[in-house]
Amino acid sequence: MSEMHPSPSHGSYATAKGRIFEVEAQVAAAEQRRGNILPEPKRPYSFRRGLLFALLTIPSTVMFVAVFGLNSPMAGIALTPLAVVVAFGLFSYGSGRRPVTGRGFTAATGIGIITMIAGAVISTPYSRYLTYLYNDGSGSILSSDFGNTFTIWVNANIGNIVIPSALVMVISVVMVWRKARAAEASTAAP
Repeated sequence: MSEMHPSPSHGSYATAKGRIFEVEAQVAAAEQRRGNILPEPKRPYSFRRGLLFALLTIPSTVMFVAVFGLNSPMAGIALTPLAVVVAFGLFSYGSGRRPVTGRGFTAATGIGIITMIAGAVISTPYSRYLTYLYNDGSGSILSSDFGNTFTIWVNANIGNIVIPSALVMVISVVMVWRKARAAEASTAAP
């Protein structure tokens, strides 16, 4: 009969661990009924950690611009306003503060906008260079042959550069404005 029902003392580690969790849950439930549950500790604010996380915006934006810039320069430029959102999100996650306020707001805005501008500036030549290679062009992106081809394309398609860039700037200003309103609302007295 003892073979069918092994004693609890001979159970596995998982069974013992399960019993410990059950006892801990019972203790926690009893403490909650008495009102003695302590709130979860907040993660302390760290500007440096937030700044380091926000710097991850640069490689992520470069990756998105490179991948989507393969299709067209406009596709790469269209994704660059996400750099601002990504910078704020990464800073918020790293610093432990939501919404981002104070010098963290300035740092996240600066990193996001600089990354956005760099992504937009890189997207067009990169995409045109891939088209140049596809059309049997030879040489590097710094070659004079590609430079002449790119200059001719820019002069013929100035609207394809200015209009998306203006839209990107408007979208990024709106995003930063919304983040500023959220930061202002969080610092206002409740």
